[in-house]
Amino acid sequence: MKRILLFALLSAVLTACGNGGNSGQKENTGEDAQNTSGETEEQGQTEEPGEGQQSEADASEIIDQAVAEWEDVSSYEARQTFTISSGDAQNVVRTITTQSEQDEVKVEVDNGSEVDSHYVIDGDHFTYEDGSINEEGTNVDMGGSTYGEIVQSLEAFKAGDATQTEEGYEIQLPVGSSEDVSSFVDQEMLESLDGAESLNGQITVMLNDEYQYTGGKMTLTLEDEGREVNMISNLEYTRIGEIDVLEKPKNM
Repeated sequence: MKRILLFALLSAVLTACGNGGNSGQKENTGEDAQNTSGETEEQGQTEEPGEGQQSEADASEIIDQAVAEWEDVSSYEARQTFTISSGDAQNVVRTITTQSEQDEVKVEVDNGSEVDSHYVIDGDHFTYEDGSINEEGTNVDMGGSTYGEIVQSLEAFKAGDATQTEEGYEIQLPVGSSEDVSSFVDQEMLESLDGAESLNGQITVMLNDEYQYTGGKMTLTLEDEGREVNMISNLEYTRIGEIDVLEKPKNM
């Protein structure tokens, strides 16, 4: 279920990937600090970052703080836009995922021609169309779908490069193979990526100054049999911890 929180088009809707590791914050040694101080005195002025300039941060500390602050929260609303293009063809899918504090989930999928509404209530999967409720045959594993579990799955981003921004923090991870995105996509999509001749891109996650995970972006470019395919996913989390009960059709 957690994958639907990131990539709905791939039957998966930014969570975990890669292996652990730290992107350490650079610090001057005592000697470096003295040299810098001396140079500054000679110049007669201090050098300050320009407006909007990003400064380095420690990805491991950021993720640890996010988990400590938000691991017990369940609810959120996630809005995602996924664009896949190749040559003159382009397909855009938009999703809205809503999770309540009661561990109920609603996913709306807009493929440009129609909107499908899916509900997961107590593990049971329902679709809602034209005023009718339809119960699907298979139950859905809700593991990993809460906001706290999503934040915990960011542990692997400790291996990324972190910067401090005006809004909070950004952590970036490069993508060079299908293994780097194995936790983002379902098995079918992973097998498709495995068959590509080349794959590269980047995944970025954003957190605010309260260490809330507020969204992310993924860009991927793959080549196969001379054809280039570009994928872009943008994701935003809002209403974190604010949805007590999910609004759903009557009699569901």
